[in-house]
Amino acid sequence: MDKYKLIIFETNKKEGCMSLAKHLYPPNITEEEIKKRLELVKNRIGKKYDFDGNHILQPSQKDVEKNINYPDGAYIKVDPKKLTKEDYWYEKLPCDILLITKEYPNIVIGHRMADCPVIIAEDVEKQVTAVSHCGASQINRLVPSYTIKALLESENSNPKNIHVYIGSCIKKESYQYDKYPKWATNQEIWKECISNKNNTYYIDLIKAIKNQLIQVGILNSNIKISPIDTYVNQEYYSHVKYIKGEEKDRGQNFVGCFYRKV
Repeated sequence: MDKYKLIIFETNKKEGCMSLAKHLYPPNITEEEIKKRLELVKNRIGKKYDFDGNHILQPSQKDVEKNINYPDGAYIKVDPKKLTKEDYWYEKLPCDILLITKEYPNIVIGHRMADCPVIIAEDVEKQVTAVSHCGASQINRLVPSYTIKALLESENSNPKNIHVYIGSCIKKESYQYDKYPKWATNQEIWKECISNKNNTYYIDLIKAIKNQLIQVGILNSNIKISPIDTYVNQEYYSHVKYIKGEEKDRGQNFVGCFYRKV
């Protein structure tokens, strides 16, 4: 019987900007040139990790992209037979969560980011993986817990068999507001995760995600957290750092995963 292993990876400035967003590029650049630059970056990553750079999928998330709507927690299970684009980057998959099985090795699911956490949850027994982008707005509407529930509903997974990776992101010490953030409307979610010290509000995204994961049955010992703070680490693009004028490079990283035949 063939065996498969889940490969998790992250990109940063060394690979280049993983986005088509025009505002991340010089003002005089054309849309066609942006596409060419992204293609080079995707091919570079594919060569590094041994997959086709055209086989990278991500959710089209409603509070990240315009003109998209679906019920909170919607998920799509990847089936290559239903994909229509030669380059999967251009597939529109309106949902919060993508799932993939070991049946489709070397197809990447993930999400671009520049401070926000991306979570990767694998049922290690059934070898099915769910991925979601979980920034503050998504945490506020329970996307971390929905990510686990997608595995429970779709695969009848046992939560004790689910291992979760929380990708590199901005950490509490770096994520600061001068007032209580407007997006934090779910008081139950944030009551232990936003602290006020000398009129500075510190946002703990990791704790807010972990709280949701544990509430739906994930073992604390099965949660792995990247130690990298994207605001501090010079190799990663950071939106907050750029907005504060402390960073000249503007772009997006990518956190993703795929099954590889062993």
